[in-house]
Amino acid sequence: MEKSAVTHYMAGALMCAACAFGSQSAFPASSPLLKVQDIKVVRHGGSLVVALDINPRSVNPGRDREVVFTPVVRALEGSDSLVLPSVRVAGRNRYYSHLRNDDLTEGEKVCYAGAKEALEYRQDVSFLPWMVRSRIIMREDVANCCDAPVSQGETPLAELDFVEKPFLPDFRYVALLSDSTIERSAEGRAFVDFIVNRTEIRPTYRRNTMELAKIIESIDKVKNDPDATITRVTIKGFASPEGSYSNNVRLAMGRTASLKEYVREHYNFDPEIMFTDYEPEDWAGLRAWVEDCTLPHRTEILEVIDSPMEPDPKDHELKRRFPAEYKLMLDSIYPALRHSDYTVKYRIRTYVDIEELKRVYVSAPDRLRPVDFQRIAATFPTGSEEYKDVFMTAVRMHPRDEAANLNAANISMERGDLNAAAGYLAHAGDTPEAIYTRGVLAARSGDLDRAASLLGAASNLGLDIAVVELGNLSRLRSAPTVTYLITPKGNVKSE
Repeated sequence: MEKSAVTHYMAGALMCAACAFGSQSAFPASSPLLKVQDIKVVRHGGSLVVALDINPRSVNPGRDREVVFTPVVRALEGSDSLVLPSVRVAGRNRYYSHLRNDDLTEGEKVCYAGAKEALEYRQDVSFLPWMVRSRIIMREDVANCCDAPVSQGETPLAELDFVEKPFLPDFRYVALLSDSTIERSAEGRAFVDFIVNRTEIRPTYRRNTMELAKIIESIDKVKNDPDATITRVTIKGFASPEGSYSNNVRLAMGRTASLKEYVREHYNFDPEIMFTDYEPEDWAGLRAWVEDCTLPHRTEILEVIDSPMEPDPKDHELKRRFPAEYKLMLDSIYPALRHSDYTVKYRIRTYVDIEELKRVYVSAPDRLRPVDFQRIAATFPTGSEEYKDVFMTAVRMHPRDEAANLNAANISMERGDLNAAAGYLAHAGDTPEAIYTRGVLAARSGDLDRAASLLGAASNLGLDIAVVELGNLSRLRSAPTVTYLITPKGNVKSE
């Protein structure tokens, strides 16, 4: 509740002459008594500063009376309020009575009525949540030593509006224009068995029927696809580290060449699309297995594998230092290091008809180019969920496409996922639109300084929407948070 403006009166003091003959009449309420020369209200983080220069020259309450000016911060919505310390403009007898008796409460000030010098009033108070929308008024009361104060009304000083205004600049989508042919690949690994020290393939030897079928199945899946054209078949053969390195080179090269010819003859491929490579000893595969194993000397074995020794000494060192573990690797791991990796690269044809595009979008969206997604999106109302879903599918299929990432960032912001938007913007490039959209993200994250910087950069690059939104931000940030309702001369402003 608001504190009473009743002053502390001197106990046992002589009754003033005016009170002995009845209380004096109050001032006419024709105009506010308050006269100010300057007024300023500022918020500094968690504090609210109220500063006034009060002019007592025109206040004449009489020798035994005073006018009590009490600033009050009052919520515009609700009943919260905070009463600040009063200023007493006192007639001669009241003024000296206060000085003699030192009866002012903490923070109160007193000045002589009619004094020529202005009284500087400043109060720092904690900024409370309800003050974001509030009004500061000056309560005015006339008092004497004996009677209850008589209200002379209130003078509105200032209205505060510290509600943070959201800055939500418009999104700028960009067209997906990339029309590069879609290239895809199918990859696999086969463990084709060869007779010791031999390089020719025997299709029915041991597991070869099953392992060769894996290669054929991968190629058939692409070859029988009417929308796919095989552009390259690559086979890379690997041998295990046991034995001499030179012999392993011979085996890896010969076995890879044999597997290439087996595949080429099976499909009658043009030799120009067939490629081979080989790895004489798969030390990388061995290291990966050892790193994940629980062998007693795992760390020492890894040190040998990572050492700069030549392959043959390295294999001999493992066999010499760790005979039990070497035998385990030789029996259980080395066979798996003798394998053939194959890659089938193919090109997807370009779809032209929009209905065909939509069918592929549902069944195999990874076959569509970015520009295809743009055409599909155009069939839905701009901004609809279907429209947005097309663009989100586009970025999943083309995670490196800058335009797709930019649109996905906008959609993520619209859906309230700012973290996802930041992730997409990291891959959106540095076009004016991308810089602008980073500014939009900064604004929605509450960082208006960064937003202003990014919008300014996009504006300097000539992006029209950046110019408009930068102006909107400037006007928002320059909007007054304090509206003064009284002029420096003390006149109440019309509202």
